[in-house]
Amino acid sequence: MYPLIIVDDEEITRIAVSGYIQKKHPEFRVSGLFSNGADALRFLRENPVSVVITDIRMPRMDGLELARHIYESHPGVLTIIISGYSEFEYAKKAIHYGVVNYLLKPLDFEELSQNLNSARKHLDSLLPETDVNEEEIQLFFLDMIGGMLKDAKEAAERFEQLSLEGTVSDYSGCLTALTLEKNETLTQWKYGREKLAVSLLNGLRMLLPDYSVYHLFRSGMRYYFVVLSTGQIPAFLPEELGSALYHLLHFDCSLQILSSFENLEALSVTSAPLEEGRRSSSPENAGDDDIVIKKAMSYIQAHFQDDLTREDVADAVFLSSAYFSRFFKQKTGMSFIDYLTTVRMQKAVELLGTRMKVGEIAKKVGYQSRNRFFINFRLYTGYTPTEYRRQILRMEDTHEETEE
Repeated sequence: MYPLIIVDDEEITRIAVSGYIQKKHPEFRVSGLFSNGADALRFLRENPVSVVITDIRMPRMDGLELARHIYESHPGVLTIIISGYSEFEYAKKAIHYGVVNYLLKPLDFEELSQNLNSARKHLDSLLPETDVNEEEIQLFFLDMIGGMLKDAKEAAERFEQLSLEGTVSDYSGCLTALTLEKNETLTQWKYGREKLAVSLLNGLRMLLPDYSVYHLFRSGMRYYFVVLSTGQIPAFLPEELGSALYHLLHFDCSLQILSSFENLEALSVTSAPLEEGRRSSSPENAGDDDIVIKKAMSYIQAHFQDDLTREDVADAVFLSSAYFSRFFKQKTGMSFIDYLTTVRMQKAVELLGTRMKVGEIAKKVGYQSRNRFFINFRLYTGYTPTEYRRQILRMEDTHEETEE
């Protein structure tokens, strides 16, 4: 549920919009109603907000000034402006300040609903991505390569649980390695290595539309993929594909076909070049399980302040990302992201007992987005960071009002 506030000097508008959202859009929580931008901005500084719906003409601080402050200080917040003034200059200024839409009074609630649906889709896209079926497909191929399936019958049964068409005997394919070389684009990449793997996978799928492509695992800056076909063994020139990928994503890379197979039953036999992928197999006994989990937890506790990804921790304990995700959840009852969030929140609670500013604490515990930190902290404690200081720790912080 995303927190939303409404800012309008007309009480009837505030009430009408709030009632409509609460009835028609339960994915949003109306966290506040304000008659001017100054009060709304004060609320924003202390509370997590995902969407602001604001009028333009208001006393004390108008909607454009509020939009400017949001644009400069709260970049993760989406702003929707409603107004009875249709002059083009207002619209131009609103767009300049990152406003996602400009709606005219009298308000068309259907149009508002469309805007809220778009806002929700955008906000959903910022959440951690988890594609369960994609992960299960990845695990299937890793189990095949690692010799973890007992026989053809078990392979067929596992395959039937996936969303792939046909049977296990319908597919031929090849194993491919993609090695990235450092260039300016890669050096400036700031979205984490898991996002990098997703970008490479999407690039290959775009360039090989006649085949199915799945990411297997990464070793250093070398990414391994399986390319499947329901006809002949996939045929493409690695050099040309690497060149096309560079023009698409601007990553310097080299591609290599490691082996080909006429059917999936032969995959484990033809996967010798992927021997290091066998490190993906599960620990051999319960004692190993405990060692791996303790090592993973220790690594997370030591690196929670970094841009830590699931792959980083998986590398540290010598498991593939997909195996680690399943193994960690089985052994701890928590997903990797839930455990990481818990560690970060525990450290944040500790730092709130100091005089450190809330914005500095957010960065100190690994959050680049202040809004995401506020949301997670409230979910974890039931309070905003400032509320926690004042009500739980009984601390007053005079600069807290202006620092955010």
